[in-house]
Amino acid sequence: MVFKLVRMTLRERKAGLVGAFVALVGASMLITAFGILLQSGLGSGVPTQRYAGAQVVVGGKQSFKVTEGKTKKKPLSQPAPLDSKVTDEVAAVKGVGRAVPDVSFPAQVVAGDGGLDSGGGEQPSTGHSWSSAVLGPFTLQRGRAPRQAGEVVLDAGLAEHVGVSPGQRVKLATTQKAREFLVTGVASLRGVDGPLRSAAVFFSDAEATALNGHPGRIDAVGVLAAPGTDPDELADRIDDRLDGSGAQTYLGDDRSQVEFHDVASARSGLTELAASLGATVVLIAMIVVASTLALNVHQRRRELALLRAVAATPRQVYKMMAAEVLLVSFVASVIGCLPGVVVAKIMRGALSLIGMVPKDFAFSYGPLPMLVAVFASVLAAEVAALGVARKAVAIRPVEAMGEARIEQAKLGRGRAFFGVLLFLLGVAASLLPLFFGSVFAVAGAGTGGLVMIIALLLLAPPVVSLASRLMAGPVRRHTGPHGYLAVANTRANARRLAAGIGPLTLAIGFALVQLCIPTTTAAAAQDQAEAGIVADFTLQGGPGGPPLGVVQDAASVPGVAATTGVVRVELHASRKVLGSPEIFKYQAQGVTPGQVDKTMDLDVTEGSLTKLRGDAAAISGGAASTLGAHVGDRVRLNLPDGSEARPVVVAVYERGLGFGDVTLPQDTVLAHSVRQVEDAVFVRTVAGADKGKVAKALRDLAGRYPGLEVLDKGGLSAAQQEQATSSVLTSALPLALVFGYLAISVANTLVLATLGRVREFSLLRLVGAPTGQVVRMMRVEAGMVVAIAVVVGTVVPLLPLVTVSLGLTGSPVPRIPVLMYLGIVAVTALIGLTAILLPTRLALRTRPVEGIGLRE
Repeated sequence: MVFKLVRMTLRERKAGLVGAFVALVGASMLITAFGILLQSGLGSGVPTQRYAGAQVVVGGKQSFKVTEGKTKKKPLSQPAPLDSKVTDEVAAVKGVGRAVPDVSFPAQVVAGDGGLDSGGGEQPSTGHSWSSAVLGPFTLQRGRAPRQAGEVVLDAGLAEHVGVSPGQRVKLATTQKAREFLVTGVASLRGVDGPLRSAAVFFSDAEATALNGHPGRIDAVGVLAAPGTDPDELADRIDDRLDGSGAQTYLGDDRSQVEFHDVASARSGLTELAASLGATVVLIAMIVVASTLALNVHQRRRELALLRAVAATPRQVYKMMAAEVLLVSFVASVIGCLPGVVVAKIMRGALSLIGMVPKDFAFSYGPLPMLVAVFASVLAAEVAALGVARKAVAIRPVEAMGEARIEQAKLGRGRAFFGVLLFLLGVAASLLPLFFGSVFAVAGAGTGGLVMIIALLLLAPPVVSLASRLMAGPVRRHTGPHGYLAVANTRANARRLAAGIGPLTLAIGFALVQLCIPTTTAAAAQDQAEAGIVADFTLQGGPGGPPLGVVQDAASVPGVAATTGVVRVELHASRKVLGSPEIFKYQAQGVTPGQVDKTMDLDVTEGSLTKLRGDAAAISGGAASTLGAHVGDRVRLNLPDGSEARPVVVAVYERGLGFGDVTLPQDTVLAHSVRQVEDAVFVRTVAGADKGKVAKALRDLAGRYPGLEVLDKGGLSAAQQEQATSSVLTSALPLALVFGYLAISVANTLVLATLGRVREFSLLRLVGAPTGQVVRMMRVEAGMVVAIAVVVGTVVPLLPLVTVSLGLTGSPVPRIPVLMYLGIVAVTALIGLTAILLPTRLALRTRPVEGIGLRE
């Protein structure tokens, strides 16, 4: 009986459920797209090349564990290096024919103009030992292998690109001073046509070890299996042998994770992006679907009231609505999967454009994200339907018909209670940056802003009613009779308008919170870097960055008083919270000790940077608050390779956004990361020195270190600028999708709400209101709807944005790009006005005598 009634309802009331259908199609589309991002982040990304001939590759660990009562695991942005002793361990495993260690380091050809040639691949060319060529396998086309220092073999694509042959000399920029090498041979990778993703330069084994700069460490071990050995079984035996060492085995395309560090970093970024926004998308979908279902129930209130009056039980009404939503949500979510794949492809291109993923990174389009999208969309719809159905069955049968005639102005006690509670919790979370300088506070403030917006969705009817009262006077004075009608309609139908105003408010508020916190953070970082660099020159550029020798060579230039080399990395810190470890990701810098305070002013508030040597660290005030540490305490760090360190805090400083929240001695960073060159070198001149002569002398270093750039003073480095821009764009990209989804859902809701007012428009026309007056009334009403949404959507996020700005910069003025804000408001206004006025024109085409007889 219930399903028979559902079929009849769907057949006769298709238009009533169009809103929910469209919202669910969009929800499935977004969940599919983010699911594909997550699945791609867990995949390989690109096929392996240099390791194609190795059946198994042993690489460093990709995660680390922290135990504080409980154990938590966190991923690393790229595999950690290995101890060279692992090679002998792997070679001793049964079935291993040969275990070949491999190292990788910058090695680029110096062009005729003194610049660097990337080699024609997706990534700049890299250097390796000749013994690792067998892992390709690379075979000599011409010439011979390098036997001693000063000799190299180029891969065929690189040799053709730069136009050299065996017997000729080529100048290479590596981790040391650039010098010429004799090309002894040209090798090609079997089975690969065209240039490699990263062109290969092969050195003698001894020279490759020296240029790698990390004695006793290697990047990977390639395993050539003995004939007849199953790779999977061999990998299992190697894992058993290396159990506890942190090393792990890779098979198939997963080998590329060890070969290409940019791929490993992209995979990590995709996983974090999808995981952080996936739950938000589901929550927003639930809110939007609930809003459209609420509008549908409102338009069907007479029908539902009649059912209750003729003895339909609450259980039957629940079943009917759940069945309706089940059918609609299943069909809609299945349809939404296909455009979700298209959206994922668009996102792949956009993420590649902003540099988050390599251009040749392949997304994985398997069926799992689609299945998850269908399940999540149906579940979200059913949960939303459950909440909406409570309103339909809350009234008693004897009151049902009366309830259907007059819209209740008051909220239910439960909805009002939870709405007020959420709003107060959001306010409390938004105030956290005023009292705490930790990462918890900033994250809490951002979350608080979203919670307040969601609370206002629950409280939307009284908010709309109150806003209408406040606007009533000015609107009536300036718009005439049609303004009176618009105000009366807005106040009398607050629930109906709330269904459209709520998502409009969510769109504006969500956009401001998600975009303006990153822009405020990026601006604060730029200001801190500009204020904190007291050096006169900044050196950057080169094969991956300035080689380590630049620091000493720049220091020897006449007129230079101090130089500081900086290596920037990512690491983690942890502390025990409520019986389990909490792990925080931080940007860190490794600095050459001794002269740091002469080249950069970190605004030290406690301790001194002069003690930054050996087992020591300096941390920002925000990190100190988060970790509960002070000068003299030890903090728990997991360095870039995942190894644990407990350095003593020797200083606390304020400019963490511009320079990183953790500052360590450079030797510590280099010993526990894959970095082999500097990110920047800061140079301070002697007082009264001729800066023009010093600058010329520094530029002359480019002869020894090709690609080196000399910048005056400086703020954020090029890498930091790129990272900050990428952070803002990475936030903007998924936000644009969510904003688009909200926009479509809002438009859909407002269109249906307006088209459902045909009887109202007909009645107005029958009692003498001309068509033009009805149109003018709707223009005023649409303007009020947009104005309420814009004001509420702007005012609510201001509290967390102001407190975050105060916490980060000391200024109450957040960095809100004016053009961006105007664009958000303009798009929102256009959607709201169009979605109300265009359907009004369509509704007015119905003759009044016909429209008044239409059912509700």
